[in-house]
Amino acid sequence: MSRGCGWQALSPRVLVRKLALLRNSAGLEADAFKVINEDELWACTTCGACTYSCPVGVRHIDIIMDLRRKLVELGKLDQKKSNLLLNLSQYNNSMGMPNYGRHDWLKELGVKTVQENPSFEYLLWVGCMGSFDNRAREIITSLIEILKVAGLLDKIAILGDEETCCGDPARRLGEEGRFQELALNNIELFKKYGVKNIITICPHGYNVFKNDYPKIDPWMGNVKVIHHSEFLEQLINDGKINVGRNNTVFTIHDPCYLARYNNITKPQRVIVNKIGNLKEAKKHGAQTFCCGAGGANYWYDVPEKKRISHIRLEQLMETNAQTIVTLCPFCNAMLTDAARVKGVEDRVRILDISEIVKASLIKPEEVKAS
Repeated sequence: MSRGCGWQALSPRVLVRKLALLRNSAGLEADAFKVINEDELWACTTCGACTYSCPVGVRHIDIIMDLRRKLVELGKLDQKKSNLLLNLSQYNNSMGMPNYGRHDWLKELGVKTVQENPSFEYLLWVGCMGSFDNRAREIITSLIEILKVAGLLDKIAILGDEETCCGDPARRLGEEGRFQELALNNIELFKKYGVKNIITICPHGYNVFKNDYPKIDPWMGNVKVIHHSEFLEQLINDGKINVGRNNTVFTIHDPCYLARYNNITKPQRVIVNKIGNLKEAKKHGAQTFCCGAGGANYWYDVPEKKRISHIRLEQLMETNAQTIVTLCPFCNAMLTDAARVKGVEDRVRILDISEIVKASLIKPEEVKAS
């Protein structure tokens, strides 16, 4: 995603060029902050478009993250960034909510904890958004209802009060120490309960478990990490659930951390094409456009002439789709808020992939009757 278009402080190309000129003139000990504005660094959503499209392989994000870590060390954080780190420290979650009872509502849906169901096959990682955000809870609820229809609820377990943040917001903000602490704690829990498979609705959790955790403890390389779109596609392919087709026109918003970082673009398209008609946005798949929430940007304000989420919503609405399909609770929140602000809530629905699957389910008795 190009940032040299005047609507945000950061241009990765310009940033790297300024650092190169500084090094050439002042040497390796040069102070980067003499030429780099803090807003440039905080504006990065770590979407990866600059790095993945760079013809000479410059790793812009690594540079930005190193400088963010320096800002954290120097304590140069505004109130919202400080609050995020305080939430992670005091509550072990990014939402600043008491961790006790975070999954009680799931128990009411019939989901058991790892202690109650020690023979579980899949750990459902609910995540901070899924645990505390009302809209994200609806996404988790849809997934649970699908599991019930598939007869797989007993193969799922949750950590309950033992679940904490995956650590992604801390790492992307630049607080590496806190990330390491959260990651090590989670890995020990996974070992304790013999976790072999993790299902998550959040691409950020998916990415951190799959790519970051194994670098901390190679044991994590034995754990299969599954995004819920992959799991739902498998359920459909195996005949565990059946979906009906309608004439709804869908478009898909691919999360950066799912499509670009992890090249997961097929499952969501297989599902959507079984349910309705897919019309792609100009920027889709691995060439997707960011929603604006990544890089911990969800928790603080970035100076912008035009919000990234508004730009992305406009791109998706150019397809004239009736429903925008999301695959991330943060993407869903950003696009839903953009639709509200722009006053287009009555023109397009924004639903998670689990919600469109749940709405299209054909009950087993109906399949037999047909």
